[in-house]
Amino acid sequence: MDSSKPLKILQKFGISGAGISLENLTQGYINDTFRVHTPKGDGFVVQRINPAVFPQPEVLMANLEVVLPLLEAPGYYGLKLQQNAEGRTSVKDSDGSLWRVFRYIPHSASYTKAGTLEKAREAGRIVAAFHILVSPLKPDSLQVPLPGFHDIHLRVTQLEAAISGASVQRRQKCTALIAQAEALYAFCRRIPFDALPLRVCHNDTKLSNILFDTRSSKALCLIDLDTLMPGHLLYDFGDAARGLIPSLCENGKSQKPADPDLEQFEAFVQGWQDSGLSMQPLEIKWLCHGVALMPALHGIRALTDYLCGDRYYKVAYPEQNRDRAGELLQTAQTAQKALGRMQEIANNLWP
Repeated sequence: MDSSKPLKILQKFGISGAGISLENLTQGYINDTFRVHTPKGDGFVVQRINPAVFPQPEVLMANLEVVLPLLEAPGYYGLKLQQNAEGRTSVKDSDGSLWRVFRYIPHSASYTKAGTLEKAREAGRIVAAFHILVSPLKPDSLQVPLPGFHDIHLRVTQLEAAISGASVQRRQKCTALIAQAEALYAFCRRIPFDALPLRVCHNDTKLSNILFDTRSSKALCLIDLDTLMPGHLLYDFGDAARGLIPSLCENGKSQKPADPDLEQFEAFVQGWQDSGLSMQPLEIKWLCHGVALMPALHGIRALTDYLCGDRYYKVAYPEQNRDRAGELLQTAQTAQKALGRMQEIANNLWP
């Protein structure tokens, strides 16, 4: 996308003039996102919501209006949406796509790996802090932008349909991955989802969606709130904790499988515990299963997308979705094998 369109959008929010420049932020798979640099130094982030993924973007904005007022407290940096002259926080372009502008958080960065025990601890703290802040909301106060987003049974049904409709060439390249996905499904289906309480969840708490202060290891807040909707606590716990497995690398470049870094996992759990988040006994019992469930879910989604011809995720090269699926499914399998040790760590804190 050329820069003329986001610059026109910025004008609608009163952001214009000489010296404004855009930086394309390419780490996201879904939306088009640009950091805005201004001569005054008051940066912004302008973002186009992908209509192919979110056909009702107004739902996303409605959920933000409900949740953002709660997400500002000591130890948690609140995201701010820019308003236009009419007081609106989103506008449509000539193609009908919805755009919005966030105020840029200074001295912030996100990472794909924690790297240090302090960052791992902070990741656990900030995700749990998010849940404390949104706990006054009833889950049904939010609309559902992506029905069945974390429904493992639905995702496997979609995978089976993709296998049936895939080209012979793509299907043959995925024989081993399909078998791996089926084995992981047999493991994940033991989780009693219907018995677990519903909460307001972020639903995409991978480490790259956590902002850290670049001047310290302090976590600031969660970003990319488009998947706000009802969910189970193990979704957000598992999606954040899976980033502590060194073999995980979602850019499609294969790495040798490795065991989870249990020191970092322990630090993550400690940060979660230090937050003071109240949990029900059944949530505690199944929380660590989320570390295997979430990469399994994402791996099955990437595999499905590859078999369907790469319709959902952006890809940098033809086989990236297949490679991405392989890494995620391997991560899930690695987490499954280490589940006993992870539960032992958690049980020491949550007897």
